Amino acid sequence: MQRNKNLIRNIGIVLLNVFMVVSLVFVLILKNDYGYNLYWVITPFLMVLVLMVIGRWSVRGLNVDKEESRVIQRSFDDTTVVSTLIYGVIYLTIQFIDYVKKGIINNPIIIIVFFVVMVAYELVTYLAIYVAKRDTAILLEKTYNKKK
Repeated sequence: MQRNKNLIRNIGIVLLNVFMVVSLVFVLILKNDYGYNLYWVITPFLMVLVLMVIGRWSVRGLNVDKEESRVIQRSFDDTTVVSTLIYGVIYLTIQFIDYVKKGIINNPIIIIVFFVVMVAYELVTYLAIYVAKRDTAILLEKTYNKKK
């Protein structure tokens, strides 16, 4: 059951990223409202799915020892919280500015910059997961003196 949830979540993230690129193309080439609306509707859903991935990895903390496993978990938590906070603040700032001054979310430059922020957010998240997995494997190998 857990494997199916992970598969559905991963497929959802891939599909939303594809739709995000398609909507970016619509925005830059066609400059129609459909592309703008698609872009700003997909963004929160993508953020929720990435947060679900973070949540899944947050509960998998390794308790092999009292020192190093806590350092690994703390590093992962700090990295993901800070990147999520920055991403969320940028998103909410753009939405607030659009509330005050209508039409800012239809600016292609804002959309390109936010697209870069979104890609950086996903890269930081998956890099944090990779580093946590690598450090956990090293800790397990050292603790139990076994190879992968």
